[in-house]
Amino acid sequence: MLRRPNRFGIACMLLLATSAFAAGPTKASKPAKPPKAVASNQFVDAAVGRNLAGLELSQLALQRTTTPAIRRLAQQLVRESASSYETLLEIASEAGPTRMPDTIDLEQRGIKSRLSSLSGAAFDQAYLAALKTIDDRDIALYRTYAAHGDDDLLKSWANDRLPAIRKRRQLAETTALEIR
Repeated sequence: MLRRPNRFGIACMLLLATSAFAAGPTKASKPAKPPKAVASNQFVDAAVGRNLAGLELSQLALQRTTTPAIRRLAQQLVRESASSYETLLEIASEAGPTRMPDTIDLEQRGIKSRLSSLSGAAFDQAYLAALKTIDDRDIALYRTYAAHGDDDLLKSWANDRLPAIRKRRQLAETTALEIR
């Protein structure tokens, strides 16, 4: 037997439906905002400065260390930083005109100044600790730009550099263990 819906039931359903419709979308139904794109000029500025810092700190290590393992690491990092710097300049010039920093930032200058006052084992340990910190920040910088950058060529380059930066960090850790 077919039952007819009662008026009270229909009124309740209509009331619920109109109140839900009037309330608008819930927080759960709102789409998430996409992450804000990272500007290529900001990334290039930071990456060039960090490459210069890596180059200067490794050159300092070549002057100050007497440990063969630190010397080998610094030589490798000088080559890598110089190569990365040149490649970045080429890619950045293709992306458009941008101001290239020609000095390291204040934080990097502080690290360099602190390292300059050390020698021997104290220098070696501080240099390796600084490399690990710098590499962690580089990884964050490059990962963020690779995911959210506004220039496809630079995003690709940043993504391609990540394994080399991770390898560099691992090499610093291995060198730290080697000289203990």
